[in-house]
Amino acid sequence: MKVVRTISKVLLVGALALVGIGSLKGQAAQVKTSHALANYNVKAVKLIKNKNYFVTRPDTYATSSTYRSQGTFQTTPDIYQSVRGHTAFLRTALYLPVTVHHSGDWSDPQAVVVTPNGKTVYIAYLKASNTTTGWIVRYDLAKLVQTLGGYTSRMDALRQATNAYSKHKATSRDRSLLKYIKEGPTFDIGHGQSLAYNPKAKQLWFTRSNGKAGQYGSAVKVSSKTLRPTKQVAYRLVNKQGAKLAVNSTLAFDRQGYAYFSSYSGQRSLRVYRGTMNDHGVHFKLMMQGLAYRPGQTHQSIAYNPHNDRLYFVSDDAISSVSVKKLRQCQATPKDVHASVFASQREFEGLSFTAAGQGYLILNRGAELMRIDIS
Repeated sequence: MKVVRTISKVLLVGALALVGIGSLKGQAAQVKTSHALANYNVKAVKLIKNKNYFVTRPDTYATSSTYRSQGTFQTTPDIYQSVRGHTAFLRTALYLPVTVHHSGDWSDPQAVVVTPNGKTVYIAYLKASNTTTGWIVRYDLAKLVQTLGGYTSRMDALRQATNAYSKHKATSRDRSLLKYIKEGPTFDIGHGQSLAYNPKAKQLWFTRSNGKAGQYGSAVKVSSKTLRPTKQVAYRLVNKQGAKLAVNSTLAFDRQGYAYFSSYSGQRSLRVYRGTMNDHGVHFKLMMQGLAYRPGQTHQSIAYNPHNDRLYFVSDDAISSVSVKKLRQCQATPKDVHASVFASQREFEGLSFTAAGQGYLILNRGAELMRIDIS
């Protein structure tokens, strides 16, 4: 019954968390960055003429083949190989819970963060696609995989366990898995796709935006223990020359703690911004090199790989990357931009890397955490 008590406590915290957000708004009034964007000369921005692998969003996202053939309780991994560009492989690491309290309530994961040692995973969820209410779940990935007996052993067990829990029928074997999952309280999580980990400060952050250029959004720090917001900084992506952007919905941090986000420019190009995000404010500068061709139509996420010092830009069925060092020095060439295109027709969500360079990608329909091997 230990697991049941733990989840009950979390639900109680969740009920109080929406009240707690109100007090964070007061803090935001004291910590505000009105001009979070540095001045720049837009004519000086150089575009890398990388190869055009642009992927359009499918009219209807596909479900995985194993989900269609086996239903919710999948027992074999999904496997995808890139069909164009640099060779990359995706393979299921963990079939994520879909039903925990009621049918399908955990079916919409938006972002993933894996800790540098690869042992812990944080996933941001939305309550529904038409809301900004969500929560964060911490998975002890190392203990889950160990208890399951490996990545490809008992692949349906976690979903079986949470499904049984939703019906108040969890067994001791189910609880041996459930104890390695901590559900955080619900709060305004924005779109949820910007959850990122600053390895230098050892902090979780995400951003909230209304999608309108020049208007205030917020950077929110989250406790890795309680999974609830602890700090909020309001900011506008506006500079003193009059340039203005919508507050970023993507976010990543490098080894030194610098923050990055990417934005679309024109029909298919992409710009990258680098800066700082902490309790004292938010500041970004436009990097003076960008990509002539972004990976695809849908701007899903951005990730930093500390093992090879590259930034990765994620779209549906497409991932591009570039060397951060060369981008900063404005010395990146088309050969420095790598791209991998898949043919899954599925919705790609968040991407995150361990210190050793092992990547993890979230896919929806049905929700799963996949290991990605990519250059």
